[in-house]
Amino acid sequence: MLVFSATTQAAESSPCPPDWEPQICQLKSVVDVLKKEHLTEIDVPAFLDETIRLGVKTLPYARFLNAEEEQEQIKKDERTRNGTPGIGIIFETQPDGLHIIDVVPDAPAALGGVRTGDLVVAMDGNSLIGASNTDIAKYAGGDVGVPLKLTLLRGAKRQRLEFALVRALIKPRPATAKRLPGDVLYTRMDNFPEPAIGDYIDAVQAERKKGAPIKGVILDLRINGGGALNASIGITALFSGRNQTAMVTLQRDDKTQHRISTNWPDYDLPVMKGQDPLAPLQADDWWRNVPLIVLVDGQSASAAEATAAALKDLGRAKLLGTPTYGKGMAQTGTGTRDGTYVVWTYARNLRPNGCPMEGYGVVPDWIVLPRKDADMDGVLLGYREVDIPRAAYASKLTPDPFADVRKERQRLRDQRALAKLDASKSTPLPQKEFASDKDWQLKQALNALAGKPVQVTQVNPRFMPAQPACIKLNN
Repeated sequence: MLVFSATTQAAESSPCPPDWEPQICQLKSVVDVLKKEHLTEIDVPAFLDETIRLGVKTLPYARFLNAEEEQEQIKKDERTRNGTPGIGIIFETQPDGLHIIDVVPDAPAALGGVRTGDLVVAMDGNSLIGASNTDIAKYAGGDVGVPLKLTLLRGAKRQRLEFALVRALIKPRPATAKRLPGDVLYTRMDNFPEPAIGDYIDAVQAERKKGAPIKGVILDLRINGGGALNASIGITALFSGRNQTAMVTLQRDDKTQHRISTNWPDYDLPVMKGQDPLAPLQADDWWRNVPLIVLVDGQSASAAEATAAALKDLGRAKLLGTPTYGKGMAQTGTGTRDGTYVVWTYARNLRPNGCPMEGYGVVPDWIVLPRKDADMDGVLLGYREVDIPRAAYASKLTPDPFADVRKERQRLRDQRALAKLDASKSTPLPQKEFASDKDWQLKQALNALAGKPVQVTQVNPRFMPAQPACIKLNN
């Protein structure tokens, strides 16, 4: 065996400013050595960007953006608020192409005749069979007014069709609403972008005008990963009214409480331009009185589960489904040197009842399977906040508060794997089946609104989230 060794030189002592961590000076020393001695010339700025990025991302929900990434993020946020060039299709990427699960109303795809259930196999002649998300983004990207040719297959006979659609500005439409038999309004929010409150109000009001008075509302927050927390507060205020506690944040010392209310401007967002979108609705008592059921599942996270928790704790809604994801931490960010940007977690979100959501989520009033024949134990072992390991140095006081729970959940998963149970029975209900005949949870919500029995599921307690330690909130 050949061993190559380099001549070891005594390290030069370099003074370190007293307010610097010693490791910062160590990093400088390492960079100096690599700049002089590494076989190839190193791109030092990129190397240091990645060093910072790798360290920051070990902290929960923290991230670092270099100057270029920060500018791209600013543009992305603007597109989220103002709209993105496109044709208006929502799809799932599969090996055989893009399965269209929804079409944005009045967008080019809908106006051109594209339907839910179509399978897109090519864009501008580029095959989408086996295409990566990067390829799809490249093919689909383009400016407003630029045509996009779709090749798709339709129906059981796979009829081949060609569409030439002109890209338009597709504004975010996270909310949808449709009237169901019995004058029940099914509403859905896919996420919580800044325009969510106004979009939800518009969708509901449009359906209310179409027929008899609405007797009940179902708010579907399943597979909703959250978004702008203020948008969540606004939806809570919409249904619960003024002068309520929507959330309390517990900051760095775990003692400083900050109350977030349902009053303006606690749900203010840039897109509102200083105008309260709920002000015109204060005389309409329907919003505060209509029977309300919220659907949640293990992928209802962050702002979505905060909305569900607030509406439940304030006695405004009943929750139906399965326990939520359990992301109960709030993030903020600031610009740093040379145009870079860092995001970090600054607070824990407490429910109006003083209970934390981090790692626990929100348990519904009615625990109902996503499918009639689902395997609830497998559903409850789906990936959640509690399954994310924490770096040992992320908190000196509680380095990894859910370590034992995480190990037990993995042990239960391993047992199920050895038993070779049918994994398909524990998968989430896909969004394309929401509000369809296959939507068992929606059926039970309709039963609840009609005063009929709800078919709940008996659950083994060891698969359920632990009971959190709640605190007394300041007045």
